[in-house]
Amino acid sequence: MSVDNSRPADHPEIAYSNARSYIIGFVSTVALLGISLLLVQTHAMSAFNLLATISVLAFLTTVAKLVFLFHLDFSETQRWNTLTLMLNVPLLILSIGLTAWMFRTLYERVMMH
Repeated sequence: MSVDNSRPADHPEIAYSNARSYIIGFVSTVALLGISLLLVQTHAMSAFNLLATISVLAFLTTVAKLVFLFHLDFSETQRWNTLTLMLNVPLLILSIGLTAWMFRTLYERVMMH
């Protein structure tokens, strides 16, 4: 597929960027984060329910950022970006999980005496 590089505005990736999408992404992200903040400040739930609710809100915030701000979808033009993200997410989760496990084990071995 040949692409004319003299007119960058004609690229399909540029068509995704518009102010409406960025505003929707920003407002939804701020709203979800604000709800999380209010839940924590008001102690609205028990600890476990609060953790579960904040985890769901964090997931929704991440999805809103990916869709509205980064414009990732399953279209032909975004295929490689989406594939790269899908391959890196398990590595990110694994690294965060192993780091949390390492610090918990370190805390138990050092501080629990």
